[in-house]
Amino acid sequence: MRAYPAQPLRLALVLVILVITGTLSSGWGDPALAAAPPAHHVLAALGDSYSSGEGTPPFDPADARCRHSSQAWPRLLTTIDSSISIDLFAACAGATTDALSSSFHGEEPQLVQLRQATPAPDIVTITIGGNDAGFSQVIVSCYTWKCFWTGNDKRERDYVNKELPDSLVASYTAMRTAAPGARILVVGYPSIFPARQSKNTCKWLSNTERNQLTILNRQLNQAIRRSAAKADVEYVSIDRALRGHEMCTKDSWVAPISLFSPGRNLSAHPDADGQAAIAKAVDHYLDSHDR
Repeated sequence: MRAYPAQPLRLALVLVILVITGTLSSGWGDPALAAAPPAHHVLAALGDSYSSGEGTPPFDPADARCRHSSQAWPRLLTTIDSSISIDLFAACAGATTDALSSSFHGEEPQLVQLRQATPAPDIVTITIGGNDAGFSQVIVSCYTWKCFWTGNDKRERDYVNKELPDSLVASYTAMRTAAPGARILVVGYPSIFPARQSKNTCKWLSNTERNQLTILNRQLNQAIRRSAAKADVEYVSIDRALRGHEMCTKDSWVAPISLFSPGRNLSAHPDADGQAAIAKAVDHYLDSHDR
């Protein structure tokens, strides 16, 4: 029988033991080579009631007029993704694009707050434009009598398509200047009325009016999307975030229309389930558009 040297055999045995016990590896167990934890992101939330959390009371007493809610989707975003924290929550109910550069409800202009934010955010979100277009007044007119009681919705469509975009482009460009190192996420508005009349449970909303409101909301989002592209910022579509749970459906995630307090201001705004759905939609965008 052929004899083999003992030393190579012992060396081979040691190597096998080291591999089995994990002492010798290709770096999988090496802390220095382990996967790095996700980077931390600081977020600033600007805009109107669709970011402040209108529809989900109670509201922060410190800024009651802006109606900041703990269940607002920008705040819920931080519970979905622990790598995100909010440094600035400047969104304010009723805000128009003017609130970015002018004081509103006793608060400093939102752009001033953004420039002064410390630490500087690396993600800035905004919903804006709906109040400029008078969308809430249109909805109330639908409830109290009929939509576009003049019989012509052309004026609203002309404003959204021809006048609003200039204000939006200027606003988004100013945000880039105020936060030059941040990703600017322009978040659209969800569709809050059912896509089909068969799903509509509201007796006050006719099929024609439902179509008018749906088309106006779509055109508003299209104007926002085009303006975001022109200003070279990101657009986040949440059109379908409330799909199947719009206002006037059996399982609505939108506060119903009310003309009386305390429900008046909540009207046509996402409730807690709606806010959670929007937060998930924005989080999905961030996950699928990582930079």
